Amino acid sequence: MDVGLWMPPAMGDAARRTIARAMTDGDGMLDDTQGVTHRPALHRIVGMLLLALAVPLLAWQAAPAHQQPIPHADFLALHSLLEVFAVAVAVLVFFIGVGTTEAERSTRAMLLGGAFLAVALFDAQHLLSYAGMPDLVSANSPHKSILFWLLSRYAAGLGLLGYLLLAERPLPVSRLRRQGWYAGVLLLVLCASWLPLVEPGRIAPMYRVGVGLTPLKVALEWGACALYLGGALLLLLRRRRLVDIDFHSLLLALLLLAAGELFFTLYVRVASTANLLGHAYKLVAYYFLYRAIYAEAIRRPFRRMRDMLTHDVLTGLPNRVGLADHLGLVLARREAANGDCALLLLGLDHFRHVNDTLGYAQGDRLLVAVASRIRASLPKGAFVARLSGDEFVVVLEGQPPAAAREMGELLLQAMAREFGIGQDRIQISTSIGLVACAEPGQAPGTVMRHADLALHRAKQSGRNCMEAYSRSLGAEFDREMLLESQLRLALGRGEMVLHYQPQWEVDSGALVGWEALLRWRSAELGEVAPSEFVPVAERSGLILAIGNWVLREACRQLRAWREAGLAPGTMAVNLSARQFRQRDLVDMVGQVLRENDLPPSSLELEVTESMLMDDLAVAAAVLDELKKLGVQIAIDDFGTGYSSLGYLKAFPLHCLKIDRSFIADVPGDPSDAAIVRTIIALADNLGLRVLAEGVETQAQLAFLREHRCAQMQGYLKAPPLPGDQCLAVLQQAQRDGGVPAP
Repeated sequence: MDVGLWMPPAMGDAARRTIARAMTDGDGMLDDTQGVTHRPALHRIVGMLLLALAVPLLAWQAAPAHQQPIPHADFLALHSLLEVFAVAVAVLVFFIGVGTTEAERSTRAMLLGGAFLAVALFDAQHLLSYAGMPDLVSANSPHKSILFWLLSRYAAGLGLLGYLLLAERPLPVSRLRRQGWYAGVLLLVLCASWLPLVEPGRIAPMYRVGVGLTPLKVALEWGACALYLGGALLLLLRRRRLVDIDFHSLLLALLLLAAGELFFTLYVRVASTANLLGHAYKLVAYYFLYRAIYAEAIRRPFRRMRDMLTHDVLTGLPNRVGLADHLGLVLARREAANGDCALLLLGLDHFRHVNDTLGYAQGDRLLVAVASRIRASLPKGAFVARLSGDEFVVVLEGQPPAAAREMGELLLQAMAREFGIGQDRIQISTSIGLVACAEPGQAPGTVMRHADLALHRAKQSGRNCMEAYSRSLGAEFDREMLLESQLRLALGRGEMVLHYQPQWEVDSGALVGWEALLRWRSAELGEVAPSEFVPVAERSGLILAIGNWVLREACRQLRAWREAGLAPGTMAVNLSARQFRQRDLVDMVGQVLRENDLPPSSLELEVTESMLMDDLAVAAAVLDELKKLGVQIAIDDFGTGYSSLGYLKAFPLHCLKIDRSFIADVPGDPSDAAIVRTIIALADNLGLRVLAEGVETQAQLAFLREHRCAQMQGYLKAPPLPGDQCLAVLQQAQRDGGVPAP
């Protein structure tokens, strides 16, 4: 829950400054997932001490006489231990980079993962090529191991530079392209390793026994050092543009790597303290690199809050008051200069479910992370504010509508990535309303009303999209008002009709039931699509009367078929959210069944995941009563709602209906195919029946049959039909013998 901080008007400036300092990241750091300030961690203090200690150590080791020899066997053991740890850390960076790639869809993470795959392989060959280790392909030597060492250093340096230079953008969608990148890295490593492994003597010498390092080797080490120092400088310049990293740890890693390289320009003997110190610094730098990019990725500083009265305490963004002030100035400047201006209103979709399922504290942390991601996705100079609750505003001064729309699309993509909040991975979409401030004399309140109207339309359109305000939008809402007024008369006029779509067993092809689907043929408006009038009925409350009529009419039709000696199977009826919350729902269902002399098991009521998750206690009570009545319960559009799978075990369910959006691209889409297989396996383990919706091709049917999906419905077998046209289907099924028991 967002708990605001109120400060009395009489509070002095000194007190205000004290509070502001307490909430900044000046001396301490503010953890946006914990909401507490703390001093730099111990590991950073140790890192800074090691960095400072590098100066006297380098000065000491610069004189060959100070480089203490180490017995070869002891040095080999210590070197092997350090390199094993270094390889392990590099492999961890690679594997976690691959995991981040899948979750965050980040090109930067993919690049760094590939680079450290190469680093791990080169470091491993460096370890195995050391003199004293069993020969690796060709005879081991200091020259050979140094070649792999340099390859590893340059792979790490170039990978880090690329990570810092690349903009954060979505990963290529194609799995083949992503796998091709890692295959390319492996091929590059193989090519680069071939000559050092097979004929290292053909490469200019890097080390001469009794003499020491060659000028070429020293120059290459200085080049690697320059790469790391360049990376540190680039990090300082791009600090505010890089997100999801620990800036201080990454800076320490780069500087420690650079310091470590300097030790490798000094040693005369391989088994010496100078060489060992360089390896030790590299290992410590790897540790900080791991922490910087992954282990502390969710730690971000709060924006400094300079004026608590016009800023939101939770996120550090300007609040409604600050927005009104800024927007008024922007509109005045736009009118004076006859320039461009646009406003984006962002609303998180189903944010209430986060608070209900994860708690208000996690909800607050998510809001902070959302604010941080929005800021990171916008160009410099864009104004961002938190309006209230789960709504954010972006003001783009001097931006034409086309550029504002492009920015809105970028925000939709950015918000589609998962949020890591503590131990939770949260996926939440965003709807956006866009307003181009083109009319003269517009007040901030008018612009915000237009933005709110556009956002409302985006949420009506299915959420996770953007809608722009236009004059036609007002006409659309007039249409909705007309629909509502006509809906109030539709039942009395007999304009509502039901169509029925058959449901079939996948293996045998037997007809097992029907789903009742509502249609509206208005005398004034003509054929009105359910997608247009059902949301209006939901918002107006008319869905209760309409839904009750659907239930009674579907049961009446089922009784008529049974009395005609046909075997129609079950009748599936969709319940609306408002119907499900009716106090007398169970009594009403029982009464309808008795009136039509139907066994309760012949009726299947379909509910959605979101309906159940709105109030778990109420949902459990209603479903238990329906179970006692004997009615079957199905989850419609399974997998598309925001919910926990725990309800599958807790609630008395009979069937899961796989949403048509998952079926449409199978078997061609690997992700959808995996989801469908998982749902089928999950239902099978829980003893639930599975029905696939929207089956339209033989390939889809074959896929469902292969993976033992029980039932299906879709245009492949039959479209939704008027009641009189269903008789032919029933009679044909009865002649074929593919019918359920009456």
